Amino acid sequence: MRERLEEAMGDGRVISLDRSAFEHDDEIGYVVGMGADLFVLLRVADNIHFDGFSVLRIADVNDVEVPHEHDEFVESALRLRGETVDEPPEIDLSDWVTAVRSAGRLDEVITLHSEERDAGICQIGHIRSVNDEKVTLVEIDPDADWYEEPTTIAIADLTRIDVGGSYEEALVLVGGPCPIPILRSVD
Repeated sequence: MRERLEEAMGDGRVISLDRSAFEHDDEIGYVVGMGADLFVLLRVADNIHFDGFSVLRIADVNDVEVPHEHDEFVESALRLRGETVDEPPEIDLSDWVTAVRSAGRLDEVITLHSEERDAGICQIGHIRSVNDEKVTLVEIDPDADWYEEPTTIAIADLTRIDVGGSYEEALVLVGGPCPIPILRSVD
């Protein structure tokens, strides 16, 4: 699978990504970063707009369609809408710990998925700290209300990180920045 993802990144073409163990529908986007076990996908939403980035495990990919069967339409629509991304985010893909740290520096909130443990459930919040075993974040709920107490997620449970998407942006737009003082920066 690594070769197909590297090919997609090198070609710069829109792809369709099958992660059937976790997703019912294929994801569409561009591979914009590769690590040993992780990669970054610039997501294209169903409405043909860019919708943030996902850090995913290469091992979770069942199939990659390179290019996507409707790639010319998708690329034309993005171009005509003026959708651009100057550069992919600087997410360190060495491992989950460094990926979470670097993603946490990019935006007010990120989404963490533990799909093997809780399919369909994710935690969205502001990263408070990260170490080799766990991530601590202050969550924001679907009504854009910030939790008062931080949540802890095991690094070993992570299967996906989302950053820079329109849903996360809407939560912060309504809920404002994290009101709980962060004791130290994400490092």
